[in-house]
Amino acid sequence: MHKTLPQQLFYILFFVLLAACRQSGSPIGDLLFKQTKNKVYKEVNTDSLHTYFKNYLETNTNLFKNPKYLTRFYTNANFEPVLITKFYADSSLFRLIDFLKRVEEHGLSNRSYKADTLYDALVQLSGRKDMKVDEAYACIVRAELLAAEALTRYAFALEYGVTNPRKVLPRYYIPVSRPDSVSFDRVLSVENLKHYLDSIQPKSGAYRAMQKALINENHGAKKIALIANMERLRWKYKMDSTHLIYVNIPAYQLYIIRDGSTKGQMKVVVGKADGHETPMLTSKIHSVQVNPIWNIPTSIAKKEILVQAKADKYYLANHGMDVYRRGVKIANPDTIDWSVYNEENLPYSFKQQPGNTNSLGLIKFLFKNGSSVYLHDTPAKAVFSRSMRAASHGCVRVEKPLDLTRALFGEGEKYDLIKEEMSSEEPVAKTIGLKPQVPVVLDYVTCKMDSSSTLKFYPDVYKLDSLLYRSLK
Repeated sequence: MHKTLPQQLFYILFFVLLAACRQSGSPIGDLLFKQTKNKVYKEVNTDSLHTYFKNYLETNTNLFKNPKYLTRFYTNANFEPVLITKFYADSSLFRLIDFLKRVEEHGLSNRSYKADTLYDALVQLSGRKDMKVDEAYACIVRAELLAAEALTRYAFALEYGVTNPRKVLPRYYIPVSRPDSVSFDRVLSVENLKHYLDSIQPKSGAYRAMQKALINENHGAKKIALIANMERLRWKYKMDSTHLIYVNIPAYQLYIIRDGSTKGQMKVVVGKADGHETPMLTSKIHSVQVNPIWNIPTSIAKKEILVQAKADKYYLANHGMDVYRRGVKIANPDTIDWSVYNEENLPYSFKQQPGNTNSLGLIKFLFKNGSSVYLHDTPAKAVFSRSMRAASHGCVRVEKPLDLTRALFGEGEKYDLIKEEMSSEEPVAKTIGLKPQVPVVLDYVTCKMDSSSTLKFYPDVYKLDSLLYRSLK
């Protein structure tokens, strides 16, 4: 049939518009066509891709460690495949895979990072020549989200540690930074992936020494210690080493640190591994009590003091202990028949007065914490000669209390007063404030680098290395 000129123009315009509708106008489609020469990417439509991406995220939240952050990021990015757009053409995503394949160098399990799965997804972007456009959408979205999941998991593992110690470890009260939505966005918004991956590798001498040592340890306690302590080094927490009292529980040592250097150290006795473990915490020493009064905890009163009182009616008097009932001091505790009491019905509380038999010794160092622990002197000096010094009820006994006092107060009037009161023949409890307050850290590290750059191992007295190791696997 012969067509008039207007009809011919109409059909030409129709087919032009139809072709235009079929053109993607999609930056990711153009990029992938340029890289793969697969014509299916010319059919990729931006709106259709965004819809597929959004629906996929909404129906597969169980596949991701942080679905809330992931959805938030890609919603703000209008469901654009930002990582493939930025890093597919220059092979940066394959560089990421190289790092993922080496996570065992950090003591991590490669099962969590799915390097091979990501590799296959990126290879599939090349696509079969007969691939349909809906398959192309699936390939793009899957590769993008696998890359986002792998990148954020890897970055957060190295920058913050895999575990949150406050959730994994008992009695861990040191504040640590954990990744949030801001850090999530920061990782997925990097502009130079290769540079970023290099920049987040831990660089401390201790960490690198542990990595090197790990290569030669295939099993056993040393391997577990290395992996656990590399994780500890990845945790982020603030520690001001300008003036710091640092206790390493497994080492049974206290370190006096000034301007980043150790200026002194002494032995300590820490909590027993029987429910009396010394907690891990940070605080500030705000005062000392010279010739302290010991308000004996209820648990110790029931399990220990009562037993001693039953065995020896003069035990309390000989150890300077007063007895109270409902807050009222008992005038003649020697007359109490302790045999009628047990842990369940004991109505008394106890205070030990200052003196040479006081379990806190001649001074205690006070800092705020929720575990009611402190540093203190002790009359039981023989324990410091033992190699295994987990023997207290949770508080930390110090070998050289006067040296610690001098490190805190310095030479001067307050130090002289404390020294004089500690030697008094008529001891009276006296609290003396410390200004400025001095940070104190009670930590748990079973492997560290010493001053000669040699790794030193300490016993895992509370079995926390094993606990960390299992959580990383």
